[in-house]
Amino acid sequence: MRERFREKQVLEDGSRVCVVGGGPAGAFFAVHLLREARRAGRDIAVTIIEKKAQRHPAGRPWLRKGCNHCAGGISPRLYDLLRESGLDLPRELIQEDFTHIWIHGLWKNFPLRVPPGQRMTAVFRGSLPGDRPDGRVGFDHFLLKSALAEGATLLTGEVLGVRYLPSGKPVLTVKTPRTESEEIAADFVAVAVGINSRPGRPLAADRLFRSIREVMPRFSPPGARRTLVFELKPGREYLRKYMDREIYFIESGGKNLPLEHIALVPKGEYLTVALVGRSIDRADLPRDTRKLVAAFLSLPHIRTILPHLSSDAPPVACACSPFMAVRPAKSPVADRIAMVGDALGARLYKDGLYAAYVTARALARAVVREGVDEGSLQRGYGPVMTWLETDTRYGRLVFGLIRTAFASPLLSRVLYQAFATEMKFREKERWRLGDVLWKIGSGTADYRDVFVELLSFPVIRSVAVGALKTVRNLLTELAFGIRWADIGRYPTVIIKEKRGYFKKSIAAPLGVTLDAAPEMERMYAIKIRASARAVFAELKKFGDPNRRFLNLRFVQVRRISGSPGQAGTVIRYSLGRLPLAMDVRLVRAIPDKALLYEVQEVFSDRGRLLFDIAPTKDGNNRLVIYTAFDFKKGRGGASGILWRVFRGLFPAYAHDVVWNHAICCIKDEAERNDGSPPSPPPDETDPPRTPGPDQAV
Repeated sequence: MRERFREKQVLEDGSRVCVVGGGPAGAFFAVHLLREARRAGRDIAVTIIEKKAQRHPAGRPWLRKGCNHCAGGISPRLYDLLRESGLDLPRELIQEDFTHIWIHGLWKNFPLRVPPGQRMTAVFRGSLPGDRPDGRVGFDHFLLKSALAEGATLLTGEVLGVRYLPSGKPVLTVKTPRTESEEIAADFVAVAVGINSRPGRPLAADRLFRSIREVMPRFSPPGARRTLVFELKPGREYLRKYMDREIYFIESGGKNLPLEHIALVPKGEYLTVALVGRSIDRADLPRDTRKLVAAFLSLPHIRTILPHLSSDAPPVACACSPFMAVRPAKSPVADRIAMVGDALGARLYKDGLYAAYVTARALARAVVREGVDEGSLQRGYGPVMTWLETDTRYGRLVFGLIRTAFASPLLSRVLYQAFATEMKFREKERWRLGDVLWKIGSGTADYRDVFVELLSFPVIRSVAVGALKTVRNLLTELAFGIRWADIGRYPTVIIKEKRGYFKKSIAAPLGVTLDAAPEMERMYAIKIRASARAVFAELKKFGDPNRRFLNLRFVQVRRISGSPGQAGTVIRYSLGRLPLAMDVRLVRAIPDKALLYEVQEVFSDRGRLLFDIAPTKDGNNRLVIYTAFDFKKGRGGASGILWRVFRGLFPAYAHDVVWNHAICCIKDEAERNDGSPPSPPPDETDPPRTPGPDQAV
């Protein structure tokens, strides 16, 4: 019977379009369709059918309390598209504005700063958690309101089935609050119900999708995978201290909790956690939710990111176990019917809302500019369907490579070393690996482009350099007897563009001027979640026999005179029983702030070692360690040649290996021993501080 309707079919004045589902894809489609129709000079009616919608007595629509099964991240390119479309997010809707993405590796975390001019935010999609004071203000509600402002109408109801009339037009069977069943005929139907129309049930068991397959026999719903999404409520002060304007992506779980992707998205008082992996696939949800949450909070790397959260009594505000689209639908269009949003498919692990926008806009344009018959939809909508298939295919390759690298301690270290080398020695515009990691973390590029960049020569060269330096550093650690054991591993790099600022900021309190270009200069920085007093207490242990840092094989570091933290104290470096030693003298100390040592002129001239503690905007502290000197020149002849040889052979990188380990030890000890309450974050009216090292990238 369907063969009769193969001629071109278009929407005309008075045509009715039904949108099944009032989530982002449905609202986006309604907005774009009505705008396209007006530009084409056509007067059409658009009805959004949404089972969660209710009418306020005053006529204002709102969404009843419920979960919208999403972490709620708004990527920079989606944010830009919303602004270009006149859908600017209201200030009260934005729960968090991020400055950084952190990608977690088993060696160290990768800090990726949101570039100037770009904005990455987080929103609540629905009305949960239920104790939010702005519980009715959600992203979906905002979009639905925008669609109604464009001229769409809203019908509260659940679509149970679809069939064709003899005329070839689709008719929907709808259950409404007033009727068990009523039929609504349409000239076109956009199915935007997502893949969680029946929470906890796969698509094959959904009545609407079964009905769709009866009229679209070649249609196959998107491939789906179970996720676990829960909201923790540790409080605003806690999140400001430990995750201030930072979003985390983690590509591994643990031996007893195998996970493939973790997202940590702070939102005011709440932290949204999204988990994907074999442990979620195998779980009996929602029954196993509490057990999974406890196991998650017990993971060592999660305890590092989120310390002091009890796994026995976690502050869970709400939880759900939705499905996530991992493979696009097959044959998603037919005469006068098309899938859109998650019902068509979504980008793998990232930016599903962006995919909803792109597919909705493309379908609206196809419907108005091409037509509503299957052939016209294939011509107008087909390129986006192909894009989504291609993006998913390459997404699997990208995440396969990234997961392999980040889940391996060695490969993760190689990747971090490559990234750190770019930060130290190249301008930000030339961070090839860093740029690719930003695109993966933020979702600001298609996976095909990301895959091509991952295999490009500049990225491979960066990784190769990282591999060589990792081998060198491992041998150096072995030579000096450096063991990480249970010591946390944290980024300590200061990017090239920030070094001048840091040199001035650490020199000013001491009233000194640091040389502009010493022959050997190294600088390290780390954020410490402890009071300045606790950090200073660890620095005063420099030279103590019971310190954790600078315990080196072959090199003894001990205090030979003076008292901890007092000017005049002398620390001696000696090489075992060899008659070689170097002294550093503490010449200036500012309690809980700074220590300045000058180096005895044995191997160097104008040597300085400086420790500086400064508050960060989130109420923590930043420790900077600076060391610099010039090499001795000799008096000409043989001595001059000798010192030039010494300069050429001097292993400057050993400073990086030794002090990188030392500063991480200081951080661990200060945080472990700090008994003072956390400093309150600065008032929002305070002038912004220059970013610290955790924010430098």
